[in-house]
Amino acid sequence: MNSSRVIARWVSDGAGAWNETAMLGARRAFHDTVACMLAGSGETAPMNVHACVVGWGAGECTIVGTPSRLSAPWAALVNGTAAHALDFDDVLEIGAAHASAVLVPALLALGEEHDVSVDACLDAYLTGLEVLARLSEAVNMAHYYRGWHTTLTLGAPAVAAACSRLLQLDEKRTLAAISLATSSSSGFKRQFGTMAKPVHAGLAAKNGLMAAGMAAAGVTADEEVFEGPGGFLPLFAGTEIWRLEHSVARIGEPSAMEQYGMWQKLYPCCASLHRPVDALLELRTEQGLRPNDVACIEAVVSEIAVQNLAFHRPANAMQARFCLPYTLASVLIDGQLALDAFTSQAIEREKVDVLIPVITMQADAKQVGTAIAGKERERATVNICLKDGTTLSRVAVDPRGHPRNPLTARDRDKKFYDCASRSLSAEASMRALACLNGLDSISDIRALTDALRPKGERPDA
Repeated sequence: MNSSRVIARWVSDGAGAWNETAMLGARRAFHDTVACMLAGSGETAPMNVHACVVGWGAGECTIVGTPSRLSAPWAALVNGTAAHALDFDDVLEIGAAHASAVLVPALLALGEEHDVSVDACLDAYLTGLEVLARLSEAVNMAHYYRGWHTTLTLGAPAVAAACSRLLQLDEKRTLAAISLATSSSSGFKRQFGTMAKPVHAGLAAKNGLMAAGMAAAGVTADEEVFEGPGGFLPLFAGTEIWRLEHSVARIGEPSAMEQYGMWQKLYPCCASLHRPVDALLELRTEQGLRPNDVACIEAVVSEIAVQNLAFHRPANAMQARFCLPYTLASVLIDGQLALDAFTSQAIEREKVDVLIPVITMQADAKQVGTAIAGKERERATVNICLKDGTTLSRVAVDPRGHPRNPLTARDRDKKFYDCASRSLSAEASMRALACLNGLDSISDIRALTDALRPKGERPDA
């Protein structure tokens, strides 16, 4: 079986029969990702990326949270970087990938350029998510554990599939688009805690979009890019874990959205922190804990989490999002973990300096790095020793926002307002939220993108 061709055939001919559960999941993914783009648009990484590309050609595609417009590839790059800038965006757990941060920016840009319907964008989103999930089943967690950042390595071909669907490319051109995208998919976890990590999401969005555009223009590529000798699977994952043939045999049945769902984050930090954060928050609330009560805290987490959480004392906000001692110290001090926990002022607090040395992280020998995400339920245990000799412990399995413990409507709207307030006025935020909550009744994607720009300002040239 040529799995690459099977995927391309399904994208061009077989996708589209989505039930309401899948469509609702797609609408919520747009809702969450737009919020993250609005919050991230003023961060240094997307602003610097925008400064780089703004002179390379204007266009008609919205740069979310700004009055600027650029051509579709550059809009996808900037908005993808913004979506992932705060590590607040959703996760497809089977892929350990930030799926919506790559798919939504690409589809908003391409959809705006071609003036397509909202439903067409939602259909393309679910198509790309499906491809990302089936690729993930084939390579993870061995691929991720080797150090590859799946948001880019798997995200780029998934975006190419989604954009091919939106452009209604035939099987041959869809296959070329996916193949071309694999040649621009890389990115490794060494970049965690730097600006390059959110740029990975922007690159996946831009590279996948451009691959579909090149294929539409007639650019060809290898037709057996995943399983052929020297192809994606043997190079990126190793021959011992090829499962793509089995995954594509059931593509779309059920959909990835129904099978896995999306983990929409409650906290703006690495997903590997969410379980210990939930455990500590529960103990703090139940026991009325305060920093002066605590002698030491130990977090026992998966081997993958230890790999991801590389920083002990963060030098900046980006590192803090991958630092367990800082994050748990902040939770213990504040009783929450919000956007303002990841600022220079918050990181430099004297109380944080006192707590960091007494917070440690250990790997759980029963949660090895190559376990398949989504198949075995990851957990984290937080053990606390109090100064009076009392010991406390709490295990967290499904953190708030996880598909098995989803955010409430109130959670989602609060997250949106907290995020949107960083780039839109209160009135504009209400307009944008109304638009997102009413996606099922909006026909034109431009009605949404128009609501994501500040009003009354002159766009960039």
